[in-house]
Amino acid sequence: MAIAGLFWDASGRHFILAGAPWAQTVRNLANWIPWAIAAPAFAAIVLKLLFPRRKMFMPARAAVLLAFTMAMGPGLLVNGILKQEWGRPRPVHVDTFGGRDAFKSWYETDGTCPGNCSFVSGEGALGFWMTAPASLVPGPAGAVAMVAAVAFASVAGGLRIAFGGHFFTDVVFSGVLVIVLVVLTRYVLYDRRRAPSDAAVELAIGRTGLKLRSLLVRAWRRVWRRALPPRRTGL
Repeated sequence: MAIAGLFWDASGRHFILAGAPWAQTVRNLANWIPWAIAAPAFAAIVLKLLFPRRKMFMPARAAVLLAFTMAMGPGLLVNGILKQEWGRPRPVHVDTFGGRDAFKSWYETDGTCPGNCSFVSGEGALGFWMTAPASLVPGPAGAVAMVAAVAFASVAGGLRIAFGGHFFTDVVFSGVLVIVLVVLTRYVLYDRRRAPSDAAVELAIGRTGLKLRSLLVRAWRRVWRRALPPRRTGL
C-alpha cells in the first residue's frame, strides 16, 4: 500500500501516470515485445507438427523452451489460474485509492475480486519471461542479456504499479514464478546430465506430428463412414 501510494494523487483522486500517453505507449510495447519474440518458437513447433519430415527453422530445444515457458507461465499459471482464483483486488479497486474493496495481502485469497484479479501481475510475468530468451544467449553477452531482461521486467511491472493496476508484491511474485519455471525448463532441456540434443527433441516433435496426423486420418474416416448412406442389399 505504501509503494502504491507513492503514485496516488489524493487531491485529484487518481494515479498520476495512468493517463500519461508516453507511459501507455511503453506499456503497449512491453506487452507486444515478448509475444513477438515467442511467436517464431510457436510457429516452429506448429509447422513441425504439420510437416513432421521438414527440418525446423530454429533449434528445437530453444523453440520448446520459449513456447513452453510462455504458455505455462504467463499463459496458464498466471492468467489462467492465479489471476482468476486468488481474489485479491487491484489497487484501483481498494477503498484507499477510490475503490470499494478492502485491501488484501498477497497471501489472502478471500478477496472480493471476481476474476482477472491483482495477484499475480500478468504483464509482470510477461516481462520476466524475457529471461527465457536471455538464458539462450551464449557467453558473456548472456549476462548482459539477463540484466536487460530483468530491467525490462522491472519497467513493465513498475508501470503497472504506477498505474494502480498491481501491488509491488504482485509483480515480485510474478517474477519468482516465471523465473523458477524458466530455470526448471532450461535444466531439463540443457543443463542436466544426459539432456536431450536438438536433434532428439526435433525428432520427438516430428513423431508427435505423425501420430496426430494418423489420429486425424482415422477420425476423418470414421466420420466419413458414418456420413455415407447405408448400402442397399439385393432383393
